[in-house]
Amino acid sequence: MKAWSRNFRLRWLAWVLVILCIAGTASAEDALLMQAAKAWDAADLNTAGQLYEKALNQGGLYPSDVLVAYSRLGTVQAAMGQQNAALSSFRVAAALDPAFELPSEAGPKAKAIYKKARAEAAKQGGKLEVTAEVPTSSQPGQPFTVTAHLPEAFVPLIDAVGISVRDPSVPSMKPFVAKKPAATQVTFDVPSKTTISGASLLVRVDALDQHGNRWASNESRVKVDQRNVPAPLVTKEPSPDDDENKEKDKGKSKGGFWSSPWPWVIGGAIVVGSVATYFMTRPTDEVNVTAPQWR
Repeated sequence: MKAWSRNFRLRWLAWVLVILCIAGTASAEDALLMQAAKAWDAADLNTAGQLYEKALNQGGLYPSDVLVAYSRLGTVQAAMGQQNAALSSFRVAAALDPAFELPSEAGPKAKAIYKKARAEAAKQGGKLEVTAEVPTSSQPGQPFTVTAHLPEAFVPLIDAVGISVRDPSVPSMKPFVAKKPAATQVTFDVPSKTTISGASLLVRVDALDQHGNRWASNESRVKVDQRNVPAPLVTKEPSPDDDENKEKDKGKSKGGFWSSPWPWVIGGAIVVGSVATYFMTRPTDEVNVTAPQWR
């Protein structure tokens, strides 16, 4: 009982350490955003603006985080009289979401610049999106091609197009990561070492800024077929019965006597011959009996 209790405590402590490590890693990546949001909620807009700008320069943000950062940073810049900077920030936010909402904390200056950015986004033609041509399946150990597309109007805003290919169910698998300069069409060749038999690959294509922030993303799945392994051959030891059956089958396959029509013909002839003999030897009653003819 004591041993079981000790093992249980050790396992529990191990799980706690794992959770703390994961939480620590996540906090390190999102520390600036958390600090910026805390300063924003406390109405310390200057500090919030500096932290959002620092987070954007640090890079690695998700599209939703980029949208919040630029919309709030533009609000702070407008309040500080930095109209050109505020317009630039609101333009980025409008590219990510033409219908983005201005923070409620924004003043009259920010609202005027916000309307201008929204009007420009409407003329530019919609939302920044990245699309991709990705196969739905692949053979094990075979490369495949992914082609990403960007709207021409948004290409000047994007620094690079990136790709990440991994199997989320296999944490130990090293993902394939690459990026190329932004263009209306970008092609990636995913290497054969990535297509492991039975894998379910998550293919993500990103529109990236110069700091590696994701302005738009597209995700697809590629199922790698299972490799077919031939079943092992099962050999059976011969037995005396098998030899006897083989001899019988051999006789049948060669058309032996008992498999031919001769036994039936001879048997029929014997029966017919006996009948004919009987009628030939019995006293005649002036009845002529003729033996049947074979046809």
